[in-house]
Amino acid sequence: MGIFKSLKKSFSTEPTSNAHAYPTSNHTIPPRILSPADVYRFRKQRGVNLGSWFVLEKWITWSPYREAVEPAQSDHDVARGGNAKEIMEQHYETWITEADFEWLSSIGINTVRIPVGYYHFSKYLGQGYLDGTDFQGLGHVYENTISYIERAVDWAEKWNIGVHFDLHSAPGKQNHDDHSGRSGPEIKMWEERNIAVLKHALRFLIAHFSPRDNVVGVELVNEPANNDALLSLYLDILSEARTLTHPHFPLALGDAWDTEYYSGVVGSRKDFVMLDHHLYRCFTEEQTSASAFDHTGRCQAEYLEFLGEAQRKARGSLIVGEWSGGLNPGSTAGHDHHDMIAMWIGAQLALYERTTAGWFFWTLRKEHGGDTGWDFKEAVNTHAFPQWAGGRRGLPEEGRASLEERDELGQHAVHTHAQYWASQGLPVAEHWRFEDGFRIGWDDAVMFAYHRPPSHHVVGRSEIGFVGKWIEARMDEHSAFRGLSGNMWEFETGWRQGYDGAMAALGE
Repeated sequence: MGIFKSLKKSFSTEPTSNAHAYPTSNHTIPPRILSPADVYRFRKQRGVNLGSWFVLEKWITWSPYREAVEPAQSDHDVARGGNAKEIMEQHYETWITEADFEWLSSIGINTVRIPVGYYHFSKYLGQGYLDGTDFQGLGHVYENTISYIERAVDWAEKWNIGVHFDLHSAPGKQNHDDHSGRSGPEIKMWEERNIAVLKHALRFLIAHFSPRDNVVGVELVNEPANNDALLSLYLDILSEARTLTHPHFPLALGDAWDTEYYSGVVGSRKDFVMLDHHLYRCFTEEQTSASAFDHTGRCQAEYLEFLGEAQRKARGSLIVGEWSGGLNPGSTAGHDHHDMIAMWIGAQLALYERTTAGWFFWTLRKEHGGDTGWDFKEAVNTHAFPQWAGGRRGLPEEGRASLEERDELGQHAVHTHAQYWASQGLPVAEHWRFEDGFRIGWDDAVMFAYHRPPSHHVVGRSEIGFVGKWIEARMDEHSAFRGLSGNMWEFETGWRQGYDGAMAALGE
């Protein structure tokens, strides 16, 4: 009998709520049962940013700026202009629709990253929470915004798409760019009132959306300018967040362009924290002078080494939350621009599939087409981006990776493992831990691959992306019921072999 049949009942009876699906104590929580939230949050994330939907960026869409006050470059300028509420709500209705989610799902995209601003929550937090910030007195403009954001989560869930929220605009601005909510380069986030509002907004965002199965994470601050106080702020917010949600709800840290340091911070965490790195190669003088061939080649050398080391230090909890096919004209000079963009996109995809747990193209669309480097729809429609982005398609044939095959291969793997370590003179062996790990790793691969969400909409097959965090959770459960020892590595080794064996048995 195929393992799918033996597990089918657990899929059909598992509640959609994930409130009790995660271990909080190694001594009281029974072994994990796969839930919809597990699949959304731990699977490999192949995604797109929904840029300039809730946090505007004029270079992407300029229509909402038609009555903005000068310099007309940010949300703050639009909010202070004429008919701001009506303009914004018309934009929410038309910029991205449910049809976009359906289309994304059809080509294998399983996650979207949605930038939001701290000023979007006045419906629930009231007007006063913006007092003392740049948006004081402007809460009425955004009193319905959260309803549109909630609808986006509903649409995503219908089409089996996860949602990664990104606080793109922090109080007072966290970086010099206008996409941080206010025009001008001055950074005022570190003022006492702004920090208080930032924490308040994040508490709301996490508490409000973490119960949703398809919300796969909240990013604390997008692209913060780095300074000596940033780590302390991150730790404070993480500590507060864990009073609101379980330790396996994913939270993301922007690396502040100090990837080596913050990958170590993430790797030292026991709870589910991931690192977000953004990779663009079209802004600095060195990048704009390098050719598309040079950048593409670096995906197999310099960039591979860089992201591979970050992945190792973060113990696999690494995403590239923003990237694009954008190249400076100087990088494509003398060659077909479209071909160079397609080459650059393909090289990056291969790199991110190899080194990260998830990636998110910036951005879904621009107001006027023609830009294959930055407009995802344009890139797909012109074949600069592959027509399928989702790994393996659909559910495997029933009966693949059966229990009988698991047990047969598992016995062989245990025998080989035991023989090798006997030859190495391992002083204390607990090969039953390897056997437990092999069986669980195999079953995990099969459960993810055969999983159907409550909507039963499946286009791309699920596979574990955040392997390190998933194994940690499995090892917690194993040690709770089998005890701790110095040989826990045997469980992990067995799990990885079992998972790889099942993935091979599942086939294309």
